[in-house]
Amino acid sequence: MRYVFVVLLLMLPTQALSVEWTHQQKLRLGIIEDKQMVTCRLATKKIIRNQKICIFSGANNTTDTIFIDRFEYCPRQIKCVYKPDQEKPNILEMMESLEKSLKKR
Repeated sequence: MRYVFVVLLLMLPTQALSVEWTHQQKLRLGIIEDKQMVTCRLATKKIIRNQKICIFSGANNTTDTIFIDRFEYCPRQIKCVYKPDQEKPNILEMMESLEKSLKKR
């Protein structure tokens, strides 16, 4: 009887017996890296092809963009992921790629 139980236990998939690592455990083990956040402040507001865009800039040329309905919703500052020496976003290229992706649907 004991041998049958051991054989059945060995036949079970190993995933059923294990639990996935938590986010904090993955950070401590070095499996993933935590994203460093910086404060990005409002640089400009633009209207391109009837789309209102808020562009933010932060430390070491970190940039981020937000597409909004009304400029009143554009915050003065946000937290964005730190990406040093990032290129300035080309808004026209972004809008063209968005239009292409929407046409595919």
